[in-house]
Amino acid sequence: MIYIYAHKATNRLKYTLKVVLKTILQVDYKLVDKDTFLEDSEFPKINYSDEKIKNSIWIKPHSLLFEKDIKTQNIAVTHIKEIPYFFKTSDTADFQFDILASSFFMLSRYEEYLPYTLDEHARFSAEYSLAFKANFLQKPVVHLWAKQLRDAILKQKPNFLFPTRIYTQVNSIDIDIAYAYKGKPFVRRLGSFAKAMLRIDLKEMKQHLLFIFKRNDPYDTYSNLKKLQEKSTAKNIFFIQVGKHGQYDKNLPLNKVMKKLIKKLSKYAEIGIHPSYNSNTDLKTLRKEKQDLSEIFDKDVVKSRQHYLKMRFPETYENLISVGITSDYTMGFSDKIGFRAGMAISYSFFNLQMNKERPLRIVPFQVMDGTLKDYLKLSPEEAIEQLNQIKSEIRAVNGQFISIFHNSFLTNTGEFEGWLDVYKQLLQ
Repeated sequence: MIYIYAHKATNRLKYTLKVVLKTILQVDYKLVDKDTFLEDSEFPKINYSDEKIKNSIWIKPHSLLFEKDIKTQNIAVTHIKEIPYFFKTSDTADFQFDILASSFFMLSRYEEYLPYTLDEHARFSAEYSLAFKANFLQKPVVHLWAKQLRDAILKQKPNFLFPTRIYTQVNSIDIDIAYAYKGKPFVRRLGSFAKAMLRIDLKEMKQHLLFIFKRNDPYDTYSNLKKLQEKSTAKNIFFIQVGKHGQYDKNLPLNKVMKKLIKKLSKYAEIGIHPSYNSNTDLKTLRKEKQDLSEIFDKDVVKSRQHYLKMRFPETYENLISVGITSDYTMGFSDKIGFRAGMAISYSFFNLQMNKERPLRIVPFQVMDGTLKDYLKLSPEEAIEQLNQIKSEIRAVNGQFISIFHNSFLTNTGEFEGWLDVYKQLLQ
């Protein structure tokens, strides 16, 4: 047990303490009044107030956790021994910086509630984030700050026990296009072949003919994915798009081929929904897609990841909650790898507009195949190096490494040649 004293127990403070102490450090804590805090106790004490109190760890608070509005914050980042800090509040307290307010800023995605420039898909780009601009996007900073607090507690109470978390890994596969040709309506296949002929794209024309005569579909990588999973301790989650065909939604219709694939995958892996591009702002469509997917294998779908990683705070998460989603795996950037919220394990969602915690788990990912190949323009060899660096950061805090790959990337042919080796490397 850890005792905490603050002059006011706000929703923001209670949420931050829950994530830092309970979720990351896995210890029990209690917010107590000043009289109880001043009593002699065997428990470690954290003083989160403006006054110095003896026999306690003093973090002088920034105003952020006691505010209710959302406004631009004046932030200056200082790096000390490769760890970034901001919200400096004292030169004499045990912590010069308010690591609880800093943690809340990252966890809540505070900056994404403020006005920002949208990219072509109405997203918040990594380049506008504090973490990228201050060069700490590839650091799980909330874990690092929690470790600083842990060390301070052990200095005060050397015999205090902290549980040890174990590093884990999840391989998530987004199925944007289940098959290149199989199961597609004849008109779509004919149109695709005609475009290949007009471009004189011999490779694409050859793939069409191979499917017609040999039924070889380049995107049919599922048997290989299953074999690779069986050799690994990491589990797979497939996020499947079942929305209507559109400009950014190219998956198969829910025909016999698609339903057969979904049922097959559900027998050995978890299934989540990959909501269509347009459902991001259409609650009715989102609800129908979730229902359609759940009915295929007769199990309620409660996990999701947004198509194109489209996410707006707090609307996207509130829509997911309203249709019964309990865990979302969208927390990460499309244009950069790293830690969008400074976290490497799942944690609960806090709605800044409502100013309260909500019933949804946020499960961050760190790396996506398209980010490595298309945004960062890395070769497969360079991608493996980046993967290993991120994994080492996560191992150092005993977090959870989550990657995003697409079935189309694992064909190991054409533009995707070598990317199957990248996937195999991350399984090791």
